[in-house]
Amino acid sequence: MRCVRVWFSKTGQAKYISHLDLMRCMSRLMRRAHIPLWYTEGFNPHPYMMFALPLSLGSESNCESMDIRIEGDITDDEIFKRLNDNMPIGLEVLKISEPKMKTNAITYGEYELTFETQQSEKLKQEIEKMLSADELIVSKMGKQGRKKVEKQVNLIEKIKEYSLDEKDGYVILNVVLPAGNTVNINPSLLSGAIEEKSFIGGECCRTFRKRLLTEDMKEFE
Repeated sequence: MRCVRVWFSKTGQAKYISHLDLMRCMSRLMRRAHIPLWYTEGFNPHPYMMFALPLSLGSESNCESMDIRIEGDITDDEIFKRLNDNMPIGLEVLKISEPKMKTNAITYGEYELTFETQQSEKLKQEIEKMLSADELIVSKMGKQGRKKVEKQVNLIEKIKEYSLDEKDGYVILNVVLPAGNTVNINPSLLSGAIEEKSFIGGECCRTFRKRLLTEDMKEFE
């Protein structure tokens, strides 16, 4: 038995697949592709499958990963081919690798937020002004004991780094936000705040996760 990490993209219509449905999809895919998975022992055996960091519904990504355990002598190349031959539209295996880091090493996510507007240069200036301010307060659901409570979060304090670009009626914001078990900031909080506070009326038409990063800003492997 060995552990392999399946790297895949989730784009197009597949962005509307919830994480729970994605798990079901991958489980059926493994059976259809005849991947010899290792099953847990006990009264209700099930295949070992672990996703690094669930992607928010409506977001796209080219850095999704899923760990599985394999029995037998099947090669990584054969796993790659079998999975891609059976993948549904919007999901594509990018590579198969040996896990080099534990999933709890993930600390940040790098996202590309694309805003559509008829006044892209002005929107870019507005976003720059928002992100260079001391505060950008949003409401975020959190836990207090066993209860869910609404908390106020200053997004400016959470942004690790960012850059802005403007092209053909679009404003593109590349931003690094906390992601992981300790602190996790959904990029929709930032895009929603920009949409709400913008006078230009820019709308975030795409959220794309580009990379998962460790605490020292190295790419998760």
